[in-house]
Amino acid sequence: MTTHLEQELEAIKRRVFEMADLAIESVAKAVESLKKGDTRAAKEIVGNDSRLDRLEVEIDEECIRLLVTRQPAAVDLRFVLAMLKINTDLERIGDLASNIACETIRQEGRPSLKPLVDIPRMSEIAVRMIRGAFQSMTEMNAEAARVVIESDREMDDLNLQVYRELFSYMAEKPEIISQALGLIMAAKALERIGDHATNIAERIIYYIEGIDIRHLEE
Repeated sequence: MTTHLEQELEAIKRRVFEMADLAIESVAKAVESLKKGDTRAAKEIVGNDSRLDRLEVEIDEECIRLLVTRQPAAVDLRFVLAMLKINTDLERIGDLASNIACETIRQEGRPSLKPLVDIPRMSEIAVRMIRGAFQSMTEMNAEAARVVIESDREMDDLNLQVYRELFSYMAEKPEIISQALGLIMAAKALERIGDHATNIAERIIYYIEGIDIRHLEE
């Protein structure tokens, strides 16, 4: 028989997964809008960020209420604490996706300096990392969460590659500095999204194993 505590924990889990789906959608669509110069789609992404903000507040309130009224222990306590922090990471992912969409709007539909390859690749990796982290939670598989963390190195390498390439463009053609800086910003935002996905995976390992692995491998 399911207890009230189990029902409430499951409700929080569903809301966090809903938030994750929204964050993933925002990241993918933001980069697609940048790639296509689709300012209309970009404006929708910026407008939808308020949904993530509302969910963050609601999940925080529910987690705190549960901590106070139910006083969960052991793995249940770790779950609630992990959800509180994951909730914040997802909200920040949404903010970073909005920043990318804002760059699309700023470019006003101008053709990109070059066909975008590395930035869409970074978006694919970011989405894969977020999905992989939540899949690891569903399966209670800490090793799968560790695989997500390892993917962050690829994000860092691609971000550096984008920076170097666009820096060379700016040196040759000063007139494109503004547009190049915008793309560098977009790549940096994706690199930060990778960091937040890594944070999420670390929180999930804490939930599953009760071990805080942050900074252990630095």
